[in-house]
Amino acid sequence: MAGSIERKEQLSRLITKFNEFKKDNRLDTSSEQTIRSWLDRFLLIFGWDVKDTSQILQGKILSKEERTRLRAIGSYAEFPDYSFKRGNEKLLFLDAKDIDVNIRTDKAAAFQIKSYGWSISAPCSFTSNFEELAIYDCTYIPNKDQEPNFGRIYFTVDQYLDNFEIIDNHFFKDNIYSGILNELYSDTLKAVPGIVRTTPDLNFAQQLSNFRLKLAADIIKNNEEIINDDTEFLAYLVQVIINRIIFIRVCEARKIEKEGLLLEFKKTGFWQAFTASSYSNFHEHYDGPLFEKIRELQKLSISDDVFRPLLEYLYYPSPYRFDVIPTKLLSDIYEIFLSKKLVVKNKKVTDELKLEYLKTNGAVSTPKYIVHDLIARTLYSKALDSEGFEKVFATKILDYACGSGTFLVELFDYLEAVLVKIFQKIGNSNFSRLFLKTDSQPILTLEGKRFLIEKCIYGVDIDPEAVEVARMSLCLKVIDSYEFQENYRQIGMFGKKILKEVGLNVKCGNSLVSEDILKKYPEIKDDHEQLFKTNTFQWESPDNFKKIFDESKGFDAIIGNPPYVEVKNYNVEFPYTHKYMKQAYVTATNGKVDMAIPFIERAYSLLNSSGKLGLIVQKRFFKTDYGKGIREFIVKHSLLSQIIDFRTNEIFKGRSTYVCFLILDKSKPSKIYYQEIDAKPQRLESALLSLKPAEKCPSGFVEFPKTALTKNPWNFEDPELLTLKTELLKLGTFGEKLCVKVGIQALWDQAYHIKVKKIFKDKTLIGDTHLESDIRIEVEACRPLLCNEKFYPLRNDSTETYVIFPYDVQSKKNIPIKFDEFCSRFYRAGQYLKKYKRIIQKNVETFSDDQEWHLYTRVQNHIETYPKVLIPMTSNDTYGSVTKNPHLYCDNANVYFIKLPIASDKYLYAVAGVLNSTLFSVFARANANPQRGGYYKFNKQFIEPMPFPKDAFDAGQNKIMTQISDISKAIEEKQCLYFSSSPKKRIQLAKISRELWQNLDENVYQLYGLSKTQKRVFETRGRKIDRIEVLEGLI
Repeated sequence: MAGSIERKEQLSRLITKFNEFKKDNRLDTSSEQTIRSWLDRFLLIFGWDVKDTSQILQGKILSKEERTRLRAIGSYAEFPDYSFKRGNEKLLFLDAKDIDVNIRTDKAAAFQIKSYGWSISAPCSFTSNFEELAIYDCTYIPNKDQEPNFGRIYFTVDQYLDNFEIIDNHFFKDNIYSGILNELYSDTLKAVPGIVRTTPDLNFAQQLSNFRLKLAADIIKNNEEIINDDTEFLAYLVQVIINRIIFIRVCEARKIEKEGLLLEFKKTGFWQAFTASSYSNFHEHYDGPLFEKIRELQKLSISDDVFRPLLEYLYYPSPYRFDVIPTKLLSDIYEIFLSKKLVVKNKKVTDELKLEYLKTNGAVSTPKYIVHDLIARTLYSKALDSEGFEKVFATKILDYACGSGTFLVELFDYLEAVLVKIFQKIGNSNFSRLFLKTDSQPILTLEGKRFLIEKCIYGVDIDPEAVEVARMSLCLKVIDSYEFQENYRQIGMFGKKILKEVGLNVKCGNSLVSEDILKKYPEIKDDHEQLFKTNTFQWESPDNFKKIFDESKGFDAIIGNPPYVEVKNYNVEFPYTHKYMKQAYVTATNGKVDMAIPFIERAYSLLNSSGKLGLIVQKRFFKTDYGKGIREFIVKHSLLSQIIDFRTNEIFKGRSTYVCFLILDKSKPSKIYYQEIDAKPQRLESALLSLKPAEKCPSGFVEFPKTALTKNPWNFEDPELLTLKTELLKLGTFGEKLCVKVGIQALWDQAYHIKVKKIFKDKTLIGDTHLESDIRIEVEACRPLLCNEKFYPLRNDSTETYVIFPYDVQSKKNIPIKFDEFCSRFYRAGQYLKKYKRIIQKNVETFSDDQEWHLYTRVQNHIETYPKVLIPMTSNDTYGSVTKNPHLYCDNANVYFIKLPIASDKYLYAVAGVLNSTLFSVFARANANPQRGGYYKFNKQFIEPMPFPKDAFDAGQNKIMTQISDISKAIEEKQCLYFSSSPKKRIQLAKISRELWQNLDENVYQLYGLSKTQKRVFETRGRKIDRIEVLEGLI
C-alpha cells in the first residue's frame, strides 16, 4: 500500500485533474453520479476498494422525485452514500452532496450526517462534493438547530494538500482500522457548554427508563384489577409494549413497514390502533414470541398521551437513525435500561438498580469487537468454516447469562458469515434453499436465518424482561437485511409469520440453581416470593434442553460475560440461592467469590466432552484467596486453554474493571497459551485483530505446560519467573512453615489511635487523636501500635502511635475490662471516652451494654504477645523487621506479623532476611495486586503461597540460614548507627550496608539452591526501591 508521501502526490494529481475538468466546463455538477466518481477516486488513494462491499457500501442514488416523496411523509433520513465498513460492521459515513448544496452553511446536511454517525457510535463522519469536505465530530448528541460549523473541520479543494495530514488521519484505511480516530475524538468538545457528550446507548436507555415509569404508572392507574398488585407482571407487560413499539419502528426504518406507521396510529388513538395491529396485522406478518397473543395485554386501558414523548423521540428531529442502528447497539441499550427494576409502593412507581448492578451503579455494554473476538477465539478450533453445513448446524452454542442478547446477536453474525463462506466455497447443496444469490454476495434468506437460530443459538437468563429483549434482538437479526431492500421479496420479508418460533431457544431461568433446591430447602416452597425470585431451571427438562443432552451430551461451546457480583451479596435478597450456591458449588464456598466462579463450574457440567468455554471475567481470582477453589478446579480437570489479559481497566465505559478472556477446553489441552494486551482502549480493537488465534499462530503467545499452574496464585505476566517459581515450589511454601497474621482492630481508629508527642514519668502520655488534640491519658490504658509509616527493611520497632486498649492479656487469655473498671483504673482515658461516646456510637457499631460499649467489636490476635516478624501490607518491595516487645501490636489496616514455630533470634532474623531478599520480593511482587504509585498489596494470600525452603528451617542448624540471620542482625545494627551519624559517616555505613545486603541476597540464592542462570532471573528484575536509598529518604 502506498506511503503517505505517495498518497499526497496522488491526491495532488487528482485535484489538478478536477480543476482542469472544472475549468473546461466538463463537470456535470447536477449529477450525484459525477460527484461520486470523483469521491471514488479520492477514496481509492486512501486504500479503499469502493467495489468491495466489506469495505465500502454505497447507497442507492435517489432521484429528486424520491426525495420529495420522503419529505412528504416527514422523512429527512437519506441513507449516506458511503458506509465505511470492516466486514459487516459500519465504522463511518460519507455523504456525497450535489454542488448546489452549500456544505459550509447547510444545517440540514450537517444534522443528517452527524445523526447517522452518532447512531452507530462513530467518532466522526463526512460530507463532500469533492470541491468541499466537512468532517463532523459525532461524539455528542446532534441537534438540528446547531450551526453547521459546530464540531466541524472544513476544507475546500485548494486546502487539501496544506492539510493533508489531517485528511490522511481521517481517511487512510489503516488509520481507521487501527482506532486512530477513536483516539483523536476521545475527549473533544468536553469544555463546550450545552454539549452532551454521550453515546446513543446510554442516552436512549435513559429515555426508555423515563417512558417505562410513565407507562407503568398509567397502567396501574387504569387497570388495577388486571395488575392486581403484581409488580413482576406489570414489568412484563410494560416490557412487551416497549419491545413491540421499538421493533415496529425499526421495521419502518428498514422499509419492512410503512414509514410513519406508528405516527398514523396517533390519528385514531394510538393504543387502540397499536393493539389492534399487534393482534391482527403484526401477528399475522411476524408471529413468533414477540407478537404472541397476550389476553391481558389486549384488555389494558392506557392513555394515548403517555406514548407521545416516546414517539417524538423515535422520529425526526430525533438524532436516532433506526435504519443504521446495529442490533447489537439496541441490545446494549436494553442491557443498560434493564439494569433497573420497577418498584411499586403505595401505587407510586419508581425504579431502582437490581442487586447485581448495585456495586457497578448500573449495567454497561460490552464492546462489539470484544464480543466478536471472544466468540471467534472460542470457536476457532471447531474449524466450522471447513466442516460443511452439517457440522455448523449440529453445533450447539449457549450463553447462560444472556441478558438482552448481546452475545447471541454477535454469535448470529459470526455463524452467518461462516455459512456464507461455506456456500461460496461449495455452491449448491441440500441447504441451497437457505441462501439467495445477490449481485454482490450470497445472503441468508429469512428461512436460513430462522434455521440458524433454531439449530445453533441458545440462551438462558434469570430475568424475564431480559429474555423478552433477547428474543426481540434475534428477531431484529432475522429482518436485518436493509442493504438488500431490492431483494426483500425473494428473501421472504413480506411473507406470513416470518418470525415464527424465533427466540424460543432463549429460556427464562436461573442457570445456577436447579430444582433440587426444593429438596435441599423444602421451606422455599411456602415462601412464594423467594420461590419466584429463585426461578429454578432444569437443564435436561423436555421443555428446555433435554434433546441437546440426549443427542450431543451437552453444548459444544458456552460464551458470555457473567455478572460481576459477590455471592455474599445474595444473602439478603436471595437467601436460598446464597445457601444453595455455597453448598452446590465447591468453588463458591468463600462468600467473596463473584458470580463468574460458580458460572465457570456450572459450564463444566453443561459442556460435552470436547466443549469449550469462552468468558469475559474479572481476573482477580488468579491471585486472591477466594480464587483458590476455582484455580484448583480448573487445574484438576486440565481445562485451561487460553488467557488474553487486558492491561487496561477502561474497556467498559465509565467503569474501572480488570478483565481477561478465559477460554477453557474439556478436551484437556496440554499447553496453555497466554498473551497480555497493553493497548489504549481506543487501540484495543486493532490490537486484538493483529493477534492471530493461538491455534493458528502459537508464536504470538507465551506457552506454558499445563503443569505450570496449581491452586496457588497464578502469575502469567512473567513466564520465565512462573517457570522458575513452579520449580522452586518443590521446596515448600511460606505458609506451610509460617503463619501470616493481621493486627488488632480498634473500635474506631479516629478515636482510639493516638499520635504520641511525649510520655511522662508519671506513666501518662500526651498526644492527638482525630477528635481532640493534646489529650493526656494513662500509658497503661494503651498499647504501642505499629503502623505502616516510615517502614524500611529491618527497621526498629519504635512507634509514635498508641491505641487505647481496654483489655488485660494474662496467661494467653484476653480479658475485657468493663467500662466502670476501666474508668476506675484509668481515670483520664475513661473520661476521654465518656466525652466522645455519642460521637463514637454515631460513627461505628458498638455493643449495646453500657459496660461493654467501649470494647472492640472485632477481637483478633490480642494474645499474640511474643517476638515476631513484622511485614507492611502495602509497600514497593517486601520488607521484614523483628520485634521482641510483647506489648507491641500491629495495626490491622496495614501491618501484618508472622508467627514462627520457634521464636528464637536465629529464626526471627533468618525469616526477616528472606523477606528482605531480592528473590522473595521479585516473587511476591509478581504475585501481588499492583496499586497506584508503584506499590503492591502483600496480603496473606500472596505471601503464604511463595516458594520457601522449609526443610532448611526444619533442620534448625542449617549454616546458610544461620548466616542469613547474622547478616540481618548486622544490617539492623548498621542502620541504627546510620540514622544517628553525620553525613560523612553515613557514606561509609552505606557502603558497608550495601555489601551486607549483597551477601544476604547471595545467601538466600544458596538457600534456595539456585544456579547462576536462575540467579540472573532475579538480578535482572531487581528491587523497586534501593535498600540504602530508602534510609536516606527518612532522614
